[in-house]
Amino acid sequence: MRLSRRIYALFECVSKGESAADIGTDHGYVPMLLVKNRISPRVIMGDISPDSLSKAVATFKEAGLEVPDDDFRVCNGLDGINPGEVDDIIIAGLGAHTIVSILDSNPGKTRSFKKLILQPRKHSGNLRYYLYVNGYEIVKEILVPEGKFMCEIIVAAPSDTESRRPSLPEDSIEWKYPRAYENLPYEYVSQRVGWKIKSIDEEIENLKGSKHDRSQLIGRLQIEREYLSSILDKNLKNNSKGKGQGK
Repeated sequence: MRLSRRIYALFECVSKGESAADIGTDHGYVPMLLVKNRISPRVIMGDISPDSLSKAVATFKEAGLEVPDDDFRVCNGLDGINPGEVDDIIIAGLGAHTIVSILDSNPGKTRSFKKLILQPRKHSGNLRYYLYVNGYEIVKEILVPEGKFMCEIIVAAPSDTESRRPSLPEDSIEWKYPRAYENLPYEYVSQRVGWKIKSIDEEIENLKGSKHDRSQLIGRLQIEREYLSSILDKNLKNNSKGKGQGK
């Protein structure tokens, strides 16, 4: 069985001895690795329907791993997980708006878990904004390639504060491309941030050719470009000093 680097990166976010629940588990590859490598004493797998969950059951059968039947649960989001039942919650491969909806469906329950391991497919900035406003600390940022995509993994933990006033609007580029990127591997950051810079440059050129006054929008895009360029410059310096390991 050949698994992607994204799957292994998610697996490595769970520390030895921590129990976990994988929400929307699909094939159950992350739980399989956690059980097979004896990282977690218990892993609960949840999915929306019996048919969806059957893929995880098949994965465990193929791997020759036995777990209690109750560790496979048909449930919607966190509905089938009891407060504090596990240490870590894993939600991967869904859009950020869906992840936020799951976390926000029962905020008290969500805060009962030690750690959230989240991998949004898109709109990651909205997820970071939600976590900050609702009193979570992002303790680790990870970039990992999967095919032509650069996947983001956000590891967060509840803080002592349940709500905070943000200093930036939700649509700020700093939520989508956080300063934490300065400490990640340059190869991955340059791919993700470099693509956005190229996109901004193309948009600015198109706007300059408009018959209408687009100076205000161009100014905003130039500010965003400067911010992204500063991340790349700092990242390059950090990596040249051997600091680009992520944290």
